[in-house]
Amino acid sequence: MPEPPGRLQVDKSEPTIWRYSSAIGVRKGVSLGEGLTPLKRVDGVLVKDESKNPTGSIMDRGSAVLASAYEGSRASLEFLEDFSLSVATYLSAKGVEVDVYMDPAKAVYGDFILLAGLPRVEVHFGEAPASDITYGDPYFLAGVKTLAYELHEHLGNVEAVAVPLERGLLALAVYQGFKELEEWGLAHMPLLLLAAHKGAPLSEIALWLKSKGAEIVEVEDSEAVAASVRLAKRGLYAKPLSAMAYVAASAEKNAVAVITGTGLRRPYRARREVGGLQAQILGLLKNKEMTAYEIWEALGKRPTLRGVYKALNSLRAKGLIAYDLKITGRKKSRVYRINI
Repeated sequence: MPEPPGRLQVDKSEPTIWRYSSAIGVRKGVSLGEGLTPLKRVDGVLVKDESKNPTGSIMDRGSAVLASAYEGSRASLEFLEDFSLSVATYLSAKGVEVDVYMDPAKAVYGDFILLAGLPRVEVHFGEAPASDITYGDPYFLAGVKTLAYELHEHLGNVEAVAVPLERGLLALAVYQGFKELEEWGLAHMPLLLLAAHKGAPLSEIALWLKSKGAEIVEVEDSEAVAASVRLAKRGLYAKPLSAMAYVAASAEKNAVAVITGTGLRRPYRARREVGGLQAQILGLLKNKEMTAYEIWEALGKRPTLRGVYKALNSLRAKGLIAYDLKITGRKKSRVYRINI
């Protein structure tokens, strides 16, 4: 079990969930760049895009803590979409041998292919003789709750948060994170909107959260698919399950929609270290937003302006920076910022 959390202290020099180590209760052991996912407004709704985590889902927050705490040299787990890929990726990165057991009839092709390609991971077809790691592991939930800390750090008091509801464990972890913030006197508990498939039975966790003030928002399948399309047009690729949170948040003023994951799988590639011109640009953007021309001037016009744009595009591809479009007079400019 994780140690009882200490009061939140943010280490701003740490660009991952481990900036909240004081409240996680586990020492950093493995990290692949999880956390500090972007916030983006889509048609008036603020969206927290967890698909930008290393394996494409919010699961990576939990996997980083779980893998850091795991002491064995081998682990076995039953296949579960998103969860197994995330956990196996982090354990493999730590050097743990992983056995994933999968029912062929329930195999998710994208996850299966990526699991099969991971070092130190063996995929077996059939039931697991025993599972060392389960979805509700306390260490896993201790990592997921950092989402609440992150929303608080970057938004202050949040009025409402919409989370897709399936088993209810992700929502429970987010609730626990905000509950701790409330107990520390740092923030109030936001309204928790649980986006559920219309007519689906509610789990015991969902019913418990409802008793604590959470609101169940039923979403039609057609609404979820339409939301996925709308988000995709803005560059956010969410599975319909995740897009349900966007539907729920759209009906509540000042709500944040948590997009928990994407169905578009890609092999995890560690973020490369940056140096030279890219490192100089990150240094300039650390404390303020700047246009490419302003960056070029701040650098003494020593590289070419074209070279600055090339470095900016490379930093964007790595997910390290983003830009906003701003209008001054009749001129529209890209203003670059650190991507948090």
